[in-house]
Amino acid sequence: MAQRHLVEILPSQGERSGLAFFREPLTSDETLIAELEPCSRPELFCHRHQTDQLMVLRGGIDLIVLQNKCLRRIPLREDEPTWVRIPPYVPHGVINRGPSTAVVVNAVLRHRVSDSREYQPRPVPTALVPAWIELQQGLFLQRADSQH
Repeated sequence: MAQRHLVEILPSQGERSGLAFFREPLTSDETLIAELEPCSRPELFCHRHQTDQLMVLRGGIDLIVLQNKCLRRIPLREDEPTWVRIPPYVPHGVINRGPSTAVVVNAVLRHRVSDSREYQPRPVPTALVPAWIELQQGLFLQRADSQH
């Protein structure tokens, strides 16, 4: 059962034709485009009846997922096209530390009819707010660099 709730990172496939590079789309029930302002409000979304499949088209974000009571950072950048598949029941949020709006495509897989509660942000649990702040301020980068 635990395997169903793992976040997957998938390489983006495609081919060049002249000056254009065509990326392979993922199968979806609905495709959404989101514009994410520079912000890092500590909030999470958790969908019960859908799988999000995200790729950054412009800019960069840090996707934050809550798994095993820990926040995990997944960097997504326009120059490194990667799909991230977030299954139902995995809380997730975004930190955009960049100077401009990031654009993300979401190839949504619907498992049942959604209700509006699935799109209401929820606060990060109080015990994890310090970890969120560290992620927001980029302190994890300093620690990782100093260890290598």
